[in-house]
Amino acid sequence: MEDAHGEWSLTERLLRLPHELAGAEQPEDLVEAAAAALSQLLGAEASVYWADEEPHPPAALSPHRLRLVVQQQEVPYAAIELLHHAPFSFEAQRVAGHLAQDLSYVVDAITMRRIRLALGGLRTAARSGAGLEELTARAVELAVEHLGAEAGLMLLNESGTFEPLASVGEWPNDPAEHTWLQAVAAAGVRTLGARRHGDRYFTAPIASSCPARWMLVVRFACHRRRHSVTFPLLNEIAAATAPYLDASWRDRVLSELLELNCAGEETTSEELYQRVLDTALRLVPGADSGTLLTRASPEEPFRYQAARGFDLAGLRERPLAEAEARAWYGPDEEGWRRGLPRILSSNDTDITRLGWSASPHADLTAKTYHRIRSTLCLPVLRDGHVMAVLNLDNLTDPEGLAADSSQLAHLFGAPLASLLHRQQTRELLRKAALTDDLTGLGNRRAFDAALERELARAARGGPPPSVLLMDLKDFKLINDRFGHDVGDEALVAVARELRASLRATDLPARRGGDEFVALLVDTPAAQAAEVAARVKRAVARVRVADRQLRANVGTATAGVDGDDAAELLALADQRMYQDKHAGRGTAAPST
Repeated sequence: MEDAHGEWSLTERLLRLPHELAGAEQPEDLVEAAAAALSQLLGAEASVYWADEEPHPPAALSPHRLRLVVQQQEVPYAAIELLHHAPFSFEAQRVAGHLAQDLSYVVDAITMRRIRLALGGLRTAARSGAGLEELTARAVELAVEHLGAEAGLMLLNESGTFEPLASVGEWPNDPAEHTWLQAVAAAGVRTLGARRHGDRYFTAPIASSCPARWMLVVRFACHRRRHSVTFPLLNEIAAATAPYLDASWRDRVLSELLELNCAGEETTSEELYQRVLDTALRLVPGADSGTLLTRASPEEPFRYQAARGFDLAGLRERPLAEAEARAWYGPDEEGWRRGLPRILSSNDTDITRLGWSASPHADLTAKTYHRIRSTLCLPVLRDGHVMAVLNLDNLTDPEGLAADSSQLAHLFGAPLASLLHRQQTRELLRKAALTDDLTGLGNRRAFDAALERELARAARGGPPPSVLLMDLKDFKLINDRFGHDVGDEALVAVARELRASLRATDLPARRGGDEFVALLVDTPAAQAAEVAARVKRAVARVRVADRQLRANVGTATAGVDGDDAAELLALADQRMYQDKHAGRGTAAPST
């Protein structure tokens, strides 16, 4: 570095370095190659400090030390420090400043080249009509390929638990690795960009809102460490992937709602309501429990139809008036009328107090509002009225339900209204086909179908059912003497007493004329005899005109008395006639 010609030649060689090294695959490779070349050209000892490992390296105060600070997207990325036995000349120091700037340009160029290649591959996959699984797999492949990583993984955030969607490379299948990945993903789910975890792992949240719904995880080999504060490529892949995955997820929601609308006529309302709720819990981010309420007309109260995480039996005991549902939704009258989802968090709302004030008369055992940390309420409109309410809750995280939860829940509104209306219409038709018009009990068709189901369950090892057959003594005389209107009144009264004498799980039905039948679920023979005696006492309390009614009753039990429906009904009929001939079923004048 002593004569002018030699110094000029060295300066020229130094300034050509960035161009010569521009073909490096990764920014780290460029910095390390530049340090090695500078050491050789200047005869100096070269050291590299990475900004994410040593953000404040020792100051270069000695004239024997020269430092080149390389930046990545205007953020300190690395520092190359040169140590020489002789002081560096002014020209060398001046050239070092230019060289650091040129190396920063090349680092940015390499980064942008990798970003363009990665995003191009992602756009190609999206334009090909790839579904959610294909898109997530392609995003992981691109991250691994362009970052030079050893393995990659895409995780789906399901209420704080992260489930794998796609992976590249080998991931050990052991509890320790699973626990580590859960901790890594949880640590990065609320960050705004890529985050480093130890020497080998990086995460990048993929989301249009916080907390992230997806988490991209990459792992590097032990000998291939990555150095970056912001990790631009990982951030760009995550940012570019988010809208594609959001759109694909919305398509999945609409597709599954369409499948629900295509449910066959054999699907009961109870099954369909539960499927609707379970679909919402699976597809709306942050939801881990919830309830679905419906009503048949604007004048009726809401009734709980499905629940997860709550006691449905307890909730069903009391209908919910519209005023109570409105109070739970909150003060936004316009939002309620327009069917807009609302989200509340226990961080800023006393959810327990709100729930108690909305339903002050509800069963205490069903009041579990204290468990809810965040809640989403979606009013479902039909013909301008709220006809259903979908509640989705998070029981662990006050911020578990966010903006993307609201956006996806809103998609349920119109399809759910159509689905529920169709199912209610279908249920009315089904009920009409299975209901006796006069008494409101089940008809013969309903009873026969229920008996076959219970016998099939008993054949699989379940407890056996019993059947009860009953008719009225001298009912024809009542019709002949007082007319059919009085006879109908008697049948309605008997049906009422029969229903009151049975459990909610039993099925009373009218077979025709004055003949009634009941399916006694999980009922052995001795208990069936007790039910028969109770029914006879109940019927004896019925008075029509000047007559006190009496019933003839016979029972039969599956397993003990037969294995098929015809056999059981024939035996119950035989025992009913034995009861009649024994003289215990005589209709008598009332006293």
